[in-house]
Amino acid sequence: MKAFGAKLSNQLSSGDILALIGDLGAGKTHLTQGIAEALGRTDAVTSPTFSLVNEYTDCSPELIHFDWYRMDSPEELLAIGWEDYLDRDAILVIEWPDRFPEMIPPASHCIHIEHTPTGRHLSYALA
Repeated sequence: MKAFGAKLSNQLSSGDILALIGDLGAGKTHLTQGIAEALGRTDAVTSPTFSLVNEYTDCSPELIHFDWYRMDSPEELLAIGWEDYLDRDAILVIEWPDRFPEMIPPASHCIHIEHTPTGRHLSYALA
């Protein structure tokens, strides 16, 4: 997943939103780690499960990593400044975007990650 994230980073630019949909352990954070490393991040990239958002300003462009798993409502997302993040000159990566699909802007990139008996299956769509 890290190698795929690194390759995917070449297709992303400032202002892009990447929604990662998959069960626990599907590889969403590993994919994000690959993106961050390819964008120049040398320190650890961790899941923002408890912090809700991690900002990696040392990436170029900046990478902002969200985890919506523990949020209960779109209002919580708005309370952490979601609308302000949309205006940032950064790549936004969202884990668990299916919790609040109405908050995902049109033309966002969506990757579905599924476990299969032979590994993982990834599919791509626009929001």
